[in-house]
Amino acid sequence: MIRLVQISDLHFGREDPDLLDPLRTAIETAAPDLVIMAGDFVQRARASQFRPAADFMNSLGRPWLGVPGNHDIPLYNLLLRALDPFRRYRRWICPELEPCVDLGDVKVVGLNTTDPWAHQRGRVGENDVHRVGEAISSHQGGLTVIAAHHPFHHAPDVEKDLMIGASEALEHWARCGPHVIMSGHLHQWLVEPFVRRKGANMTLQLHCGTGLSTRRRGHPNDFAVLDCSGEDVTVTRMVAENGTFHDSGRTRYKIGGHGWERQGAQIER
Repeated sequence: MIRLVQISDLHFGREDPDLLDPLRTAIETAAPDLVIMAGDFVQRARASQFRPAADFMNSLGRPWLGVPGNHDIPLYNLLLRALDPFRRYRRWICPELEPCVDLGDVKVVGLNTTDPWAHQRGRVGENDVHRVGEAISSHQGGLTVIAAHHPFHHAPDVEKDLMIGASEALEHWARCGPHVIMSGHLHQWLVEPFVRRKGANMTLQLHCGTGLSTRRRGHPNDFAVLDCSGEDVTVTRMVAENGTFHDSGRTRYKIGGHGWERQGAQIER
């Protein structure tokens, strides 16, 4: 069994300092094989924000990887945004924008969905659609986890624009086999297969809220713990309350004949 932790939207520059130690302690207690940070390390892509973000990630004492979010590229420095939008990210966070890690039964594939020409909306290109599809196809019998910042599906009440290429990517990946997509961006929690499109049950989607930011949008700070095998995932939601993160419920999914199938009712804590 492989244990992953997913965090997202730390937004250093708008972080809650009272949650730094509780989040670090909760991740240390979970003792994951890998921590995945699904974008928006910082609020405004400044070195003064990237520096503490990198220090925090390195202080976890666990292997980790991350992908950029739309807040990780400059908003107001238009020249840098146009010519070298990831310069500061590469310097402080990681030179690789789409890192991949093979943990045996679980393969994690990073996907950079940021679009320097858009303020919030993301984009997934044709080359990445085929690259990720090949990763899924070549890992049959194992679990492929896609780490991206922007979600591939929005509920009807979400005001943000769905990223360009999302529908085409999902259709292609559904033909390649079962997989999990981790994302953030919306600052709200969701875990379920896609339910309103062809091949929907091949994709198990997991949106985390924000791990540290004060921009909670009516939702609590949270993160996810995933216990994974090649065909089974148990997702535990860890929610901040009274200065600590606690287990607020878990859901188990297993790959069946038609994709992801929920095993029993969600266990609330």
